[in-house]
Amino acid sequence: MNRFYFEKLIVSGGGHNNSTINFKPGLNLIIGPSNTGKSLIFDCIDYVFGFTPKPDRPSKIVDNNNGYEKIALYLVTASGTVVLERTIGDAKICVSGSDTTIEHGTYSTSKSAKKNINAVFLKLLGIHEPHEILSSQTGKTQALTWRSILHLFFMRQADIARETSALIVPGGYGKTASPAALLYLLTGQDADNLEKPENPEISKAKRKALTDYIRDKADRSSKRREELEVTLSNTGTKNLHDTLEKIHEEINTIQKELDEAANKSNNLMSQIYAQNSKLSECNTVIHNFSVLRKQYQSDIRRLGFIVEGKRSVSALPPTKHCPFCDNELIVDPKPHFIAASSAELEKIKGHLTELEKAQRDIDKQRQATTDNLKDLEQQKESVDTFISMQLRPQLLEFKGHLETNLLLMKYAGELEAVRQNETQYKSELFEKETEETPENPKYNILSYYDYDLVYGFENKLIKILSASKVGGATTARLNMTNFDIEIGGLKKAVSMGGGFCGILNTITTLAMSAYLIERDCKAPSFFAADSPLTQLSEADHIEQGNTIKLNFIQYLINHACERQVIIIEQKKRMPFVPQEDDESGIHVIEFSRNIESGRYGFLNDVYNPEDR
Repeated sequence: MNRFYFEKLIVSGGGHNNSTINFKPGLNLIIGPSNTGKSLIFDCIDYVFGFTPKPDRPSKIVDNNNGYEKIALYLVTASGTVVLERTIGDAKICVSGSDTTIEHGTYSTSKSAKKNINAVFLKLLGIHEPHEILSSQTGKTQALTWRSILHLFFMRQADIARETSALIVPGGYGKTASPAALLYLLTGQDADNLEKPENPEISKAKRKALTDYIRDKADRSSKRREELEVTLSNTGTKNLHDTLEKIHEEINTIQKELDEAANKSNNLMSQIYAQNSKLSECNTVIHNFSVLRKQYQSDIRRLGFIVEGKRSVSALPPTKHCPFCDNELIVDPKPHFIAASSAELEKIKGHLTELEKAQRDIDKQRQATTDNLKDLEQQKESVDTFISMQLRPQLLEFKGHLETNLLLMKYAGELEAVRQNETQYKSELFEKETEETPENPKYNILSYYDYDLVYGFENKLIKILSASKVGGATTARLNMTNFDIEIGGLKKAVSMGGGFCGILNTITTLAMSAYLIERDCKAPSFFAADSPLTQLSEADHIEQGNTIKLNFIQYLINHACERQVIIIEQKKRMPFVPQEDDESGIHVIEFSRNIESGRYGFLNDVYNPEDR
């Protein structure tokens, strides 16, 4: 990006030795007492920048040149140097130097001249083609010029403490042109790129469509409101909150009873399971007893058969000879088991008697278990019937009441919202119906700034204000109605005196010029301000380290190597005077107003009458 800064300023002629100010990259402080020609330096630079004196805005170097005849300003560019020379009182400026990208020759400060000096300065910024910017809300345009943006980088003493915006050209005639010129620097948008205001006929059609849309919304809201009012009026419920509270209490009570009944039913079921298990055991024992009884009865019949058989056989004569061979039989003596069988038979009969007794006991136990089981089943049936026939229907009934009342509550809330919407729609409808469509559309140049663009500048502004310890720095913003900064929600003009306006205007333009460079926009690499601290007076109780003056100068020192900054100030208004330091980018030029000591002032051979 094309950048340029000051190398030196020379005022010569009239038999005087050349009066020279050598500038350096970095921070240049020009200090001294009043009437030493400090502000005249800016007048000379402004004169070379194409300033044309007017009755209400004279030029000190023209009206009181002290015999000097010519002013030369040396600029440093990326391609060399550009020398601008203007004879005092002449409208022509001679351009020369080692930078061959700039056409050398004689240019005029007249707007109507074919070779206008404006083209040189714009080309130094990288603007090679003419551009038109808006100059009024009616859509009129004017040429983008060097002097329409100079106030952003070059602040004269007469303009520094003004209550109007520092982003607008001094004089009050740039309310549209100045924001338009800055918009071009920031975005490259000129008058040809801006969206034109809407045609009145299109605006009328859009307004009618919007009016019809709002009217439809209002009608729908009215209809829905009436439906809801009828629904709610039919319920007879005035206090839905109390009703819902009572229903919740009833539901909680029923739910508690239902839980208790369910627990009781579960306990009864557990007891029934236990009794069924016990009954099953009894049935198993009874079955086993039946099998055992049959076994005993079989044994009794068997033993009885043995005994009876023996008795029958013993009555027969014994066989002594074999029926086949007739030999004599030898009969072995047999044990007499009649007694044993009889004894066994009696024993089994005893067991059978005991078994019958046990059978009677188990029958009683089984009957008791059966009766207990029947009682438990009746209790469970009663509890289950209570749950199914009473509690659950009651719970469902109250839940139904709850749902109904919740729905009514929803309707009540909806009714309130619908009423608000209806009122809002009617208000908007009234505004649209009574709105006038402008016959002559106007351009609002500030509407073309998007917030991201402004937000970046505000961040830079807050950073410098905070570093300078300006109160309320973090609340600073760019007010898009007057295109000026405000702090704490208060406009500068209504809350700040001249001294604070001066430092705020300086910081505003310092921040904007730095923001342009950070965004790689078209801007020079110098910033110059005349007497930003002169009118600023701070309270005595504020410690020196917390003053705005000290912290502002310290900020400039800390950022001296970023670009060229030129500050003119009275020495006694400086919180301190830094030492010359080329490595840190600090350059100090001091006027003494003492003929015997140091450099008296800017112009050689020019002294105040009282000092001669």
